[in-house]
Amino acid sequence: MPEKQVKKAANYWHEGTVPLVDLTEIAKGIKYLTRHHPNLKAALQRIGKLQWRQQPAGFEGLVCIILGQQVSVAAATAMRAKLVDKIGAITPRKLLKLDDDDLRACGFSRQKMIYARDLAERVVARTFNFADLDDMNDEDAMAALVALKGIGVWSAEIYLMFCLGRPDVWPAGDLGIQQGLQRLLKLKEKPDAAKTRQLGEIFAPHRSAASLIVWRA
Repeated sequence: MPEKQVKKAANYWHEGTVPLVDLTEIAKGIKYLTRHHPNLKAALQRIGKLQWRQQPAGFEGLVCIILGQQVSVAAATAMRAKLVDKIGAITPRKLLKLDDDDLRACGFSRQKMIYARDLAERVVARTFNFADLDDMNDEDAMAALVALKGIGVWSAEIYLMFCLGRPDVWPAGDLGIQQGLQRLLKLKEKPDAAKTRQLGEIFAPHRSAASLIVWRA
């Protein structure tokens, strides 16, 4: 079952945040955007402080993104907490030891069980290695992620952005991005994913930073 591309907002499942000053490329992007895009500067002045919720790279990060598909931020956070209570560190081998009832109690739907187990089996069998993504450009990393069962474009983009800290990610299928861009650019209608992607090109190569501002706009 393919992942739907429209989301309410980015799902953040950790409470902690990373100061933007510690994220050189993202901080650089915000400075550049506010110098060259008056509408983003004005939006940031209204918004105030931005936060970057860095997430763990690897198996844990992608499993939590799977849990966050098509649910609210609060629900995703609660499900992750239940999984941690059940197994502690979220590792492939520990997850594979859980039966359907265990996973269901943590909030996994039938489809999400399939996705998470398939990912765990691939990691254990070494047919998928998260470390390989580090040496890939964004396009190749996206292709590798969406080749996984249950991982669509949105999930791959969120992984690249918040787990790997890639500076030029623009989740055009995210409803929050679309609505924020509509307000920011004073558009009569909410842009669809294709139009949002097109409009976001002016923010390259700092689209991750632009995403933070547009989400809050």
